[in-house]
Amino acid sequence: MTPRTRRGLAIIGLVLSPFLVGLLFTYQIIRIPIRTDMAQSLAIGYQEGPRILPPQSAVPLQGEAVIPEEFPSNPVLADDVSLQRGKILYDIHCALCHGGQGHGDGPLSAYFGRTPENLISSEATAEFDGSVYLTILQGFGEMPSLAENLTVRERWDVINYIRTLPSGGR
Repeated sequence: MTPRTRRGLAIIGLVLSPFLVGLLFTYQIIRIPIRTDMAQSLAIGYQEGPRILPPQSAVPLQGEAVIPEEFPSNPVLADDVSLQRGKILYDIHCALCHGGQGHGDGPLSAYFGRTPENLISSEATAEFDGSVYLTILQGFGEMPSLAENLTVRERWDVINYIRTLPSGGR
């Protein structure tokens, strides 16, 4: 081989080597581990045990984590602050389906197969506050769960407000 031929082959080799390396990656001859499972990522590594238990006197921020077997009782007094917060939250989360006065005639009610509950009917007002709370927490029928949207306190505020709707008080 002449020096010119060797130089030509070296240039061709240098030019083609990135393409050959790319082909090796493509055909998985050279394997680089790429973690695609979020459970193996470093972002959640700090959540691994052992976990420190909270003190015995600690109170959970979100209330009860487990749904009780019996209806919970309303721990929030229906004072002006609760009713005002309840109205604001009702207008944001509930009025679209149940309507501003709780008749089940909200703007989205036409899109459901079944009319949303009339919150001021005698059947709805006879429900325990705990039953309404569990309905808000878990959802019912086409009504979605609002557990992620409303905190424990906010759910009770909405229930307190619903009880003051015209013909809806107990």
